[in-house]
Amino acid sequence: MPPRPPLAALLLAACLCATCGPAAAATLTVTVQNVGRAEGQVRVAVYDQASWLGEPRWAVSQPAPADPAAGLRARFELPPGTYAVAVLHDVNENGKMDYRLLRRPKEPYGFSNGVVPRFGPPKFEPAAFAVADEAVEIAIELRD
Repeated sequence: MPPRPPLAALLLAACLCATCGPAAAATLTVTVQNVGRAEGQVRVAVYDQASWLGEPRWAVSQPAPADPAAGLRARFELPPGTYAVAVLHDVNENGKMDYRLLRRPKEPYGFSNGVVPRFGPPKFEPAAFAVADEAVEIAIELRD
């Protein structure tokens, strides 16, 4: 029979396990401004660097507000980390961004930090922001 660890070692291990739980979540509130039309869905997606503009880690889709000037708010509970947000006003509700000639977006969109893409989607870093243990609020203005 192998020797048993001392009681003090077991208590220390139990205390360490109790303090090593998942990191606390913080609330991210995204206010979407300049929703120009009352039809369609406004899709708010939160990404980490690994998922940027692919499959979002967190996403919410809400009907466009009846009063477009009022905008809308979306809330997410996130673990501490670095994130970026992309918003699409999917006017025709087909689940994707529609484009004009030369791949110019046809539907309103926006990114965190007010990033304006040039010649394709933006990189993660300019749109990124930190979320720690406290609430974070950002505003994204949609562009047509």
